Amino acid sequence: MAELRAGPASTPQTIPGVYMLGTFGLRPKATLSRRALGMAHALAERGWRFQLGTTPWDNPADAGACWIDGDVLVRNTHVTRPLLWPLAARELTRWATPFRPALVHLFKPKGFGDLAARRLARRLPVVVDMDDWEGDGGWNDVGGYGFLARRLFDWQERSWPRCGVVITAASQTLAERALELGAAPERVHYIPNGLTRARFGELAPQPGASGSFRALHGLGDDPLVLLYTRFVEFAPESIAAALAALRRRRPETRLVIAGGSADGRAEAALRGAAQRAGLNDAIVWLGWIEPRDLASITAASDVAIHPFDDTRLNASKSPVKLLELLASGLPVVTTAVGENRHVVEDGTSGLLAPPGDTEALAARVAELLAAPERRRAIGAAGRQRVERAFLWQGLAPLVETAYRDALGPATPSAGTGRAGRGEQR
Repeated sequence: MAELRAGPASTPQTIPGVYMLGTFGLRPKATLSRRALGMAHALAERGWRFQLGTTPWDNPADAGACWIDGDVLVRNTHVTRPLLWPLAARELTRWATPFRPALVHLFKPKGFGDLAARRLARRLPVVVDMDDWEGDGGWNDVGGYGFLARRLFDWQERSWPRCGVVITAASQTLAERALELGAAPERVHYIPNGLTRARFGELAPQPGASGSFRALHGLGDDPLVLLYTRFVEFAPESIAAALAALRRRRPETRLVIAGGSADGRAEAALRGAAQRAGLNDAIVWLGWIEPRDLASITAASDVAIHPFDDTRLNASKSPVKLLELLASGLPVVTTAVGENRHVVEDGTSGLLAPPGDTEALAARVAELLAAPERRRAIGAAGRQRVERAFLWQGLAPLVETAYRDALGPATPSAGTGRAGRGEQR
């Protein structure tokens, strides 16, 4: 195998190494746990090496923690305070030396990971992953950041497309944004989110779980509509309006809410709207759930809703929760915003409703509640859709192409992983 060199400080490597950089903890956010590690596990099967370093400022309990996740060493900085960012960036940078990566893959062009990547870019090619609209017009407007943080994040996001060796974009909206910010078309790689085979298997339909879940919550045979959410994609009051519209068509329908917001304000707004509409008894609140519990909840539900308001932030997302719902075999009604339109084949693997139209959303849900056989067919097609197009093992060649573009034409084949040397699936 030809030698692989990663800049002046590197030594020859027989297996390409990728140093992944994050800017927050692996919990509770999903970018690192679902996207970065999903890529890493799939590419490890193809012979690549990975290490992930991040600063868990949003989950200080992980400060200084280190563990192995499958084939990937995960390291968390001891420093988590934003004012001490030079120390956190130094930790992240220092870990690259013994690992000797061929390239860096930065997840989110902002914060601690970004600052470490800028140092490492002096000697290593940097691939920049964009999975959200981070700056002005996106998370800067809703994230509750201070003035200086907003200015820093907007500058970080705007500057990388011009200087990153390769950009990986989770949505077509973000791929277009990278081009608008100065990236050359040949350097932008559209790579949507996916699920690992393990997660796909964990979400397999569990018909036997329906009765126990319903009995536990006293739900009887009422039609159940599931909302699996972090409450960041829609106005909470719109859910009460959609539920009211649905119950005018099917009065016995109940809404099961799995998940929660970061601060509880969205739940409070929804509870207030539900109380005003006389819907308190129609909602089952589960709060935050463990990922392993989703399959039993979907097994007990009849339809899932996945509403997105028509915003720039939502259009830029590649929705993992939608993939998980589809993978469970539960029929999903989502709104025609951004990547939702590419994931769901309307009428085949799910149903689409216009954004901002609660009556239309309710009508599409009622349409499925009235047709059990169609529900089963659409649910099965949704699961097949994920298996066919949105598993990380199938998306791995797209990531590998991005890495090879970053390393240049002399890049050797990866090792002889289970997929074989250089094999494309």
